[in-house]
Amino acid sequence: ADKTIAHYERHGINPLFKYIIFSDGLNLEKVEEITNYCKGKIGVSFGIGTNLTNDVGLKPMNIVMKLIGVQAPNKEWIPTVKLSDEHGKYTGDPKMIELAKEFLRIKE
Repeated sequence: ADKTIAHYERHGINPLFKYIIFSDGLNLEKVEEITNYCKGKIGVSFGIGTNLTNDVGLKPMNIVMKLIGVQAPNKEWIPTVKLSDEHGKYTGDPKMIELAKEFLRIKE
């Protein structure tokens, strides 16, 4: 959260008007910890995760769903990219990933 907040502040953007979506390895305790840490600093939301939604005692399936495209109002499908704190978790067209990193000024 601190890196994202600093990024927005460097660009003159109030982070209280932005949201971070957390989704990796969540459980109720982590959600509460993240929420408390970010309160008053930046908006937060949470993706649906295996441990967060599977509280019935069954062994969870280890699956991940990732957004690969969005349908524009003209019905055209537009591919998406996903960036991550972990380089190996990027998804999408490599050229578009590089473009997104350049646009967002992400250096590795």
